[in-house]
Amino acid sequence: MQIARRLLREFWLPALVAVAWTVFNIYSTKSWDFKAIVNVFGPSFFLASWATGQFFRVQKQVGVEKNLTSIETRVTTLVERLEKHTTDFLGYATGGDSWASFRPMLPSRDTLELMLHNESKYPVFDVYAEAIDLDEPIEPDKGRLWTRHRFVLHSLFPNKGVMGAYRFDLKDKDRLKVNVFTRTRNNGSMPFRVERDSLIGRRPGRTGEPAGSSGVTAAGTRWR
Repeated sequence: MQIARRLLREFWLPALVAVAWTVFNIYSTKSWDFKAIVNVFGPSFFLASWATGQFFRVQKQVGVEKNLTSIETRVTTLVERLEKHTTDFLGYATGGDSWASFRPMLPSRDTLELMLHNESKYPVFDVYAEAIDLDEPIEPDKGRLWTRHRFVLHSLFPNKGVMGAYRFDLKDKDRLKVNVFTRTRNNGSMPFRVERDSLIGRRPGRTGEPAGSSGVTAAGTRWR
């Protein structure tokens, strides 16, 4: 039944045009027979069917192209969303490219603290840090090297920090040179140095004030 409706939809117009043209020719000649009717109706119907068939073909092709474009757009959007969700899943599960860094602080006149802070989009996992005081006396020939002060943290979520991860006593010191090496689950080592050649005459910083404002500088280079 569906096929019959489709045939009727596509051929009613060619049939109507062919009938009209045949009637016009018969009345014009004033004489006609069955053979004349077939000779006029057949080519007329074929020509009209071909013309309307081209119209339906182009119409169908336009519809197919439109549907393909819509499908392509939806697939592209789906792939982008899938990639984003995959990146987010891996980021929240493993840490992704997140990184935690240390910030020097001077909570008091004789104390320097390093705060560990995560400014990344995802959490940071398995933080391991080692700090060494470069001014500590060493004797490599005797196997006496710098003392490694370790800091371990299981996880640190975005925009969170750990106050006082390291604390250094500045009392009776005229300078401080500290190297801190940090690594996480997904990233390699990052050297971080806090250095001040002369601490004489330093002013006490406000609680939570960055050390750079009181003369202590920090510099780091991220390695992978």
